[in-house]
Amino acid sequence: MRVLLSLLIVLLNFLSFAQQKAAAFLPEVFENYPNVRDFTMSPDGQDIYFTVDDLKSRIALISFMKKTKDGWTRPESVSFTGKYRDLEAAFSPDGKRLYFVSNRPIHKDSVNPKDYDIWYVDKTLKGWSEPRNIGFPINTSAHEFYPSITNKGDIYFTAEREGAIGREDIFVSRFKDGNYQEPTSLKGALNTKYFEFNAYVAPDETYIIFSGQRPKEGKGRGELYISYNENGNWSEGKLLEKINSEYLDFCPFVDKSSGKLYFTSQKTDVQRTYKEALNLNSFLKMYEQSSKGLNRIYSIDFNEVIKN
Repeated sequence: MRVLLSLLIVLLNFLSFAQQKAAAFLPEVFENYPNVRDFTMSPDGQDIYFTVDDLKSRIALISFMKKTKDGWTRPESVSFTGKYRDLEAAFSPDGKRLYFVSNRPIHKDSVNPKDYDIWYVDKTLKGWSEPRNIGFPINTSAHEFYPSITNKGDIYFTAEREGAIGREDIFVSRFKDGNYQEPTSLKGALNTKYFEFNAYVAPDETYIIFSGQRPKEGKGRGELYISYNENGNWSEGKLLEKINSEYLDFCPFVDKSSGKLYFTSQKTDVQRTYKEALNLNSFLKMYEQSSKGLNRIYSIDFNEVIKN
């Protein structure tokens, strides 16, 4: 009996660990794509949007799939992508507007890419409208990345700009009287003198999940953190240790209805050394694995991640 009890405890611990492990999202769809680098879901849960990036990060296409009774449709690129590097789509809370990042030129008569700006398209009866640049004061001559929209219409984003505490900060632009206000670096202890980027903000602004590159913290070159809103000030970022790897983990998104946290990771099953020498055939077989160091989307139960 004592032996059986011990075995049961070991089994329960194993199952608990397994539940906490992030799983590759739709590997059967994404395993042959060059890079899949960010993810968002429509508020009604019927559409997912993601970026397909090339191996050299020179061009990127925003693509989507729709939910049907039989599963997800085949991926397709959106109507407004394909000429430049378009990425990091984010829905407004009502699902009627889609924000994204692009290095496309502002003027239609220009063909030369510019710095990265935040753009948006509106939902119409025929699909998405023509893209519009969100403009000043959010966009500048420097880069702006990773928009995340609140219930009030405020925009959180990543930027290197005047007023930043570190190399890259998370900024917010409040939406008042139909206009975006001058962006400010977030109040509190979230931003540091290092890199904070790719922030997903809960629509009610209760928490933020973001990536950070901070020396001597975590396992790798980019970690996921969570910060909480404390009366308008953001708490110091807490490492999400249950999912961070020794590789870059970034581009978080939370689906409130399912309780799932989605994120991008460069984690890999490829080892740095092998006891038995690889020949060309075994090397190519190993390389065909879905987790080979390229950007891939993972998902995990959000409540499991933030448990103490």
